[in-house]
Amino acid sequence: MAVSFGWKFSDRGMMSDSVASRTDTAERRSFSRFERALTLATAIAIGLTLVPESPPLTTTGVIALLLVTLFACRRRSPAVLRMVLCSDLIAFLFTLYVYAGWPPALITTSFVVVPVAAGVALHRLGRLRPVAPWLKWGPLAPVTIALFVTTIVASVAGLVLWTLTADADVSEYLGGLRYAPPWQAVAAIVGFALVNAAWEELLFRGVLLTELVNTWGLRAALVIESITFGISHANGFPSGPVGVVMALAWGYLLGVIRMRTGGIGYPYAAHVAANTTIALLAYLYI
Repeated sequence: MAVSFGWKFSDRGMMSDSVASRTDTAERRSFSRFERALTLATAIAIGLTLVPESPPLTTTGVIALLLVTLFACRRRSPAVLRMVLCSDLIAFLFTLYVYAGWPPALITTSFVVVPVAAGVALHRLGRLRPVAPWLKWGPLAPVTIALFVTTIVASVAGLVLWTLTADADVSEYLGGLRYAPPWQAVAAIVGFALVNAAWEELLFRGVLLTELVNTWGLRAALVIESITFGISHANGFPSGPVGVVMALAWGYLLGVIRMRTGGIGYPYAAHVAANTTIALLAYLYI
């Protein structure tokens, strides 16, 4: 079975560079420069919005998203509208955490429930289809299996190395759980690993990457998506410039896996492994 999102993918993986380049060029011609600019602006804006503990960046990102939304509504491009709608929902929920002090667990769960509910509604109404062609596992070729395993091993090793060498207090990440009963700590770690990975894959490797590939082509889309992912993790775990670079590189690898398999299932599994590592390091680190 072949899956097409700019480049052509099959069970054997990517096509040759020359064929893929021609496919990229042909499919991008159907989108104007204005539409490509809107998808790029949306990606950057949602990346800025989601930077943790940085209200000025969140405000800047939200304002940019509002402006992009106005232009997108006038343009009425399905690819742009799908991307903007999901980003707007995530941004709105994030502002409830930043400005209204809503509980992080509630907001994180809403990041999954609200966009999915909106997608189901749009699909049933026949609007903006296809809404979520990436919501699947997809096939795994041998080279993709190797990349999948390598990504998990590299991310776990990188997180452990950063924790041991960085001059940072990692106890602030889920650190309060060390004083909770073991069953509560386990439940929180599992919940964080599963839910946080779900909404980030839904947004970054699902909606954003798909529509960026549709409008920009695969090469540029992978770069834009990974940069956006890195920006959004500026104050995350790991943090700082090193954390941004690590998240950027990791986001790129997850994007490649997503495009090779045609779905977000395997990127999600790799993401859960990394999130579990982060939670355990934050919980156990002294």
